[in-house]
Amino acid sequence: MKRLHKIIVGIVLFCSVVSTAQQYKYGKVSKEELLETSYQLDKTANAAVLYESKRVFFEYIENSGFVLITEVFKRVKLYNKEGYEYATDKISLYKSGSNDEEVSGLKGVTYSLIDGKIVETKLKKDGVFREEISEYRDQVKFTMPALTEGSVIEYKYKIRSPFVSNIDPVQLQYEIPIKKIDVQVEMPEYFNFNKRTVGYLPINLSQTQKNGKINFVSKARSGGYNQSTSYSNSSIDYTTSVNTIKNSNVPAFKIEPYSGNIDNYISSVVYELQYTKFPNRAVKNYSTTWEDVTNTIYNSSKFGGELKKTNYFKEEIDPLIAGINDPKKRVALIYDFVKKKMSWNKRRGVRTQKGVKTAYKEQVGNVADINLMLLSMLTYAKLDANPVLVSTSDRIIPLFPTREGFNYIIVRVKFANGDIFYLDATDKYGSPNILPNRVIQGAARVIAANGTSQYLDLRPKAPSINQYMINYAIDTEGMINGKVNVRHKDYLAHSFRVRHGAKDNESNIKRLQKKYEIPELLEYELKGVNEIEKVVNERFGFELEDQVEMIENELFFSPLLFLKDSENVFKSDDRKYPVDFGFGYSNSYMVTIKIPEGYEVAELPKSEKIKMPDGLGAFSFISSSNNGAIQLRVIETISNPLITAEDYPILKEFFNKLVTKENEQIVLKKI
Repeated sequence: MKRLHKIIVGIVLFCSVVSTAQQYKYGKVSKEELLETSYQLDKTANAAVLYESKRVFFEYIENSGFVLITEVFKRVKLYNKEGYEYATDKISLYKSGSNDEEVSGLKGVTYSLIDGKIVETKLKKDGVFREEISEYRDQVKFTMPALTEGSVIEYKYKIRSPFVSNIDPVQLQYEIPIKKIDVQVEMPEYFNFNKRTVGYLPINLSQTQKNGKINFVSKARSGGYNQSTSYSNSSIDYTTSVNTIKNSNVPAFKIEPYSGNIDNYISSVVYELQYTKFPNRAVKNYSTTWEDVTNTIYNSSKFGGELKKTNYFKEEIDPLIAGINDPKKRVALIYDFVKKKMSWNKRRGVRTQKGVKTAYKEQVGNVADINLMLLSMLTYAKLDANPVLVSTSDRIIPLFPTREGFNYIIVRVKFANGDIFYLDATDKYGSPNILPNRVIQGAARVIAANGTSQYLDLRPKAPSINQYMINYAIDTEGMINGKVNVRHKDYLAHSFRVRHGAKDNESNIKRLQKKYEIPELLEYELKGVNEIEKVVNERFGFELEDQVEMIENELFFSPLLFLKDSENVFKSDDRKYPVDFGFGYSNSYMVTIKIPEGYEVAELPKSEKIKMPDGLGAFSFISSSNNGAIQLRVIETISNPLITAEDYPILKEFFNKLVTKENEQIVLKKI
């Protein structure tokens, strides 16, 4: 009996210790946490979230109504210097008109173990910065002070928001592991939210209800000359739906090559307000169908109202299109006119910022100012044009109807023969059906004249092409002298213009030298950058002395030289989310090699063709030799810009074979 009693007492004490160990309170960092040298479940982690608590709830303010409160407490362990980047955090604050979100109670402490003692350093005001990110967003950024390897940081803050319809996505995973996370989202019965989970991890979410009460104090005056004031109390009972999430040992989200927007795959819960129903009031719908969403946006004075304005541009547009009957030429003239006249201020939104008339006069505006202006001009010119709402690539793809999901506008033009142009006049390097990556990697809906809408896939259907023509000669000492001519087409040309179009020749030469590890480039030439409808053409010469290995009477080298893929970028054994190339592409190499006199081809890589199933991509390697020269034609094609996680093993194996083939060597033997 005594033995049983000891066992029970031991179990109780053990549970008590475990329970205490699992409690995290601000200001109570333990020595054990500071002594921890690595995260046990992931030794590669540079930092880990030891604990995070987040509570989102509604608070009723008399005479004002409900406000949305978010309380955050976070504790992070920094195992080494590489983990210091996680000592910086950013708080995004939404604003609109005279309303804005405010952060309060921001406190933080860095704990370090120095000479066996815990040293605390508090976050000071001079370490906190607030800046305007856009018309609708401010950002509070802070970096914890006095960091050392092994430090533990913790901080807490509260956000008060008047925007009760917007609960920010609740993130449950980071690029570093999480030991424990507790989340509670409380929604009064008056607010009905749609909820969806994002990511591939299981989410331990439970739903309960609790009671709430709103107390009111009203006053009344009575009497004549000697008035008196009386007070009365009343209350309303209501229920609150509580979503509780308790997760432990959450693995780090691993960013892989071609990840796209990781917010679409990282574990989180997204809430979207569907409707509100207050006592003695009618139901107010916020987003029930896509038609409701698009109609609400279209009927806004800063959207549809702006499309009705035409007088401000007639003086310039009328002579521009006079006598032009070809609809495609009319589109081209108006599109180029807007691109040249207007400058984008980098601000996004589906509503105008300045209004089209003011933006036109000042020649600068946000995306809605510019593209609604373009749309109005095209409609004025008797063209079949419609607005397209876009959720850009940095937004979580809206899977159910929501007004907040869209933050961008482009224009669609349909022609009588069925052809379609998609246009974005904010993009100086854009052309019909060549759109910025922020657009094609997002989600879109076109709004028809009757108010209906339709989902659009803006990804280009055909792969864009890079054509490489390489001619070089090898001498008997293994020196290589040659020339490269590269032609960038379609989206690859657009990408080149965006990244390198404004660079001078010296900068582009340095770029190629670094990319290809070439000591010196000769006779560099660049054409077509500013001729948007043409290809971009790069030419340069080169001399190499380290690409050929000489062993006795034989020369060994890889025929694609510095253009070959040296290694497979896809190294993980599996993948939990898609591979996003943005758009399909095809690299085509035409190679002519002049072999040195007195040598012959001893070994030549065999011709080979590889195809992925379902038309995902293909690789071909064709080789031949004749009359002292070697010819190769190599084509790498990715046809589908979005490869599913299920097809990742196929893609990885495809690149393994591609890399192996391109690294096979030609052997020349002395005659």
